Amino acid sequence: MKSENVTIKKEYCPNCFNAIGSMRPCPYCGNEQFDRKNPLALPVNVVLKNRYVVGRMLGAGGFGITYKCYDLKERKICAIKEYAPSTSATRLSDSLTLTATSVSRQEIFEHGREKFLGEAATLSKLQDIPDVVKIWDCFEMNGTAYFVMEFLSGSTLNGIKKAYGGRIEYSIAYGIILQAAESLGKIHEEGNIFHRDISPENIMVTADLEVKIIDFGTAKYINNQKSQTLSVVLKPGYAPPEQYSTTSKQGAFTDVYALASTFYYVLTGKKIPAAPDRLVNEDFVPLEDYDFLGEQYAGLTLVLKDALRTSVKKRIQTMEEFASRLKSFHSSITGQKSDSSFVHSEERTVLDEGDGKKRGNKKIESPKKITRIYPYLEGKTDPIYGYRYYIPLNTMVTVGRSKESNIVINMGVIGRKHLEVFYDTDSGLFFLMDNHSVNHTYINNKLCEPEVIYPVKPGSYLRLAGNSCVFQLGVVNEEYRG
Repeated sequence: MKSENVTIKKEYCPNCFNAIGSMRPCPYCGNEQFDRKNPLALPVNVVLKNRYVVGRMLGAGGFGITYKCYDLKERKICAIKEYAPSTSATRLSDSLTLTATSVSRQEIFEHGREKFLGEAATLSKLQDIPDVVKIWDCFEMNGTAYFVMEFLSGSTLNGIKKAYGGRIEYSIAYGIILQAAESLGKIHEEGNIFHRDISPENIMVTADLEVKIIDFGTAKYINNQKSQTLSVVLKPGYAPPEQYSTTSKQGAFTDVYALASTFYYVLTGKKIPAAPDRLVNEDFVPLEDYDFLGEQYAGLTLVLKDALRTSVKKRIQTMEEFASRLKSFHSSITGQKSDSSFVHSEERTVLDEGDGKKRGNKKIESPKKITRIYPYLEGKTDPIYGYRYYIPLNTMVTVGRSKESNIVINMGVIGRKHLEVFYDTDSGLFFLMDNHSVNHTYINNKLCEPEVIYPVKPGSYLRLAGNSCVFQLGVVNEEYRG
């Protein structure tokens, strides 16, 4: 594998990819992270294939590392996943080449690389399904393999759960899970592929509020005995009993179990017991037993019980059936038609431009234009990166670590009620006030004095505790006729 790496010393910001030379932090986005904490990760500003500039690390798992990158040819941001198994690979002194940790692990390392390339092939078969991350390139170098994907600005379901303080309220969690179920139904039917590794880490919510299913590689190892030594992800609490066997049949019902487990986890903050333990007693704590849920969720408990049956024959068989059951329950407690969007908007009537149309002998006037305003705070640092917190109009909202805050940021450096945010529709400005936070609040790079109200324009950056938690303020103006 011929090396085509080029290293650009302190040239691009690994987050926004503006050319910044030696300036620290980045004057454009405030990023200060230029060094790797993971010894297995590539250095920043390495250029792969004479084309892709390696930026910040987006995540690392048992088999690979994903980076935010910049495509010099297409002039766009992308994501690159590198095969880098943490238990069987090491980086050589050149900080680039990957090799097996020992001769005895060489076969395991190479076998895993083949399976990694198989994930790229799987994704390529699903490119017509919009709910799956797009793949643009695949190549081998540095002793390992890479594939290039679209960059998804957003957060995993697990990241959203953390940002909400440990669990997600039903009104939000329902919409995400329903979208995931509908997406997986398309993948099963159109792609004839079962994911087999559904968990909160593999469901992505983009900044555009779309649900994407990610990571189609690791679950492929389950049915191969050799690959059991490759740190196979059988995630307790998500994997059904059939995944613990090399001979049991798997199918759409396997993903149903995992998605139902995920729903339960994000609603309650508690995992379903591991599948082997449930073979003796498959009961779990009903949703209605949780004080923050209550009796109205008894019907959802019944749906989840049927989706979490340890017996494959007794379990809900398809994502279509699971989604239908979820919609029926949702309608029963809300009295509304089910919607797979977790940001619900008013029902809209849209007619053509003009002075009106005639329907029969009756003239129907064109509806007046109506503008809906949605102010938001969009996360720019982990674990809230890309996630939008929409705030109500003309209402004071508290941001802080306390569960009593309207927007909960579960980070120790954030104050219990760090600051207050208000969006004024008359002026079109945000008004912010720091609540004597220990680690301070900054608007762009200006320190805010406690209990002083600051008017702030949309597009500005709100920094909590330095750059530990960064938001960008924004407003969506949505025009329709009503």
